[in-house]
Amino acid sequence: MVEQGIPHPFVYYPYNMEKQFSKYLNGTANPEEFSAVLEALCAADTDDQVSLELLKFWKNILSTAIENKENYRLLDKIHHRIALEESRTAARRFSLYSNLLKVAAVLISGLIISTFYLYFKPQKQTEIATIETIKTPYGARTSFKLPDGSEVWLNSGSAISFPNQFGALRSVEITGEAYFHVVKDGKPFMVTTGYGNVQVMGTSFDVKAYANEEFETTLVEGSVKVSDKTNQLVILKPGEQLVINRNNEFSLRVVNTDVITSWKEGKLIFVKEPFANVARELERWYNVKIELQGERLKKLCYTGNIEMETFGEVLELINTTAPIKYQFNKNTRILKISGR
Repeated sequence: MVEQGIPHPFVYYPYNMEKQFSKYLNGTANPEEFSAVLEALCAADTDDQVSLELLKFWKNILSTAIENKENYRLLDKIHHRIALEESRTAARRFSLYSNLLKVAAVLISGLIISTFYLYFKPQKQTEIATIETIKTPYGARTSFKLPDGSEVWLNSGSAISFPNQFGALRSVEITGEAYFHVVKDGKPFMVTTGYGNVQVMGTSFDVKAYANEEFETTLVEGSVKVSDKTNQLVILKPGEQLVINRNNEFSLRVVNTDVITSWKEGKLIFVKEPFANVARELERWYNVKIELQGERLKKLCYTGNIEMETFGEVLELINTTAPIKYQFNKNTRILKISGR
């Protein structure tokens, strides 16, 4: 309410009223102007003038709408505002996109690096290679295949050790006698013995490396390299046999490979073989101990074939073809042979 006796500025200053009313309708009036207009609207004696101002304001709006006059300054401001917001939005999008690209680049780089590392780093063995050993006691023989498919025949009183999975080098170690038929797969094949090594790529050969005996390598087919502990090297041709004696002396000779390797077929073939060597083969073949009486008997040569005979049959066979006599103890399994 307006105090009595004090004229209201809205009534007595029509210019101010028009200006303040316009600001009020346009939403630009300050707090004092806003309060003054509200008081004028509520006053009873200002109805006519309020109606007049509303009418002017309405006509002004209609006139602007009918004439379709464009407010270029306002339009420019609007366009500028729109462009500014769009540029800000685009900037925000670009910033977000850039950040995403940075994150993606980091992730992709990490993926590439990790992939490179995983691909080129040395691979850990998922399974550690274990060494397998196969032994044949005296009086027994066996045959089997190695992990690469190569075939092995193992003679009596022999042993072979090899990994359950080969690496870049296929390496086996033997004591005793073994016959090998090696498959070709591009990796060298090495037979290690206490006397030396036999290296092949793919071939068939016999290796004899019993303790306290001469070392023998007999080549059936292909090619092998034989080296001893002093790195002496000999390359064999098919049908050749290399012998290394206890004095580490090499001797190369041509042999009948069927005779040398007959044991893997279950046969023993002797051709003018010293009886000491025959006795040694029979010991392993039948798991007995043979004692030869006299030096003359050791130098006696024997020729004959043994195949699937019992030990008793073998003794009778030898007795009929060689000037010997024998005595066998079944409890100790010791056979004593002497000359007649």
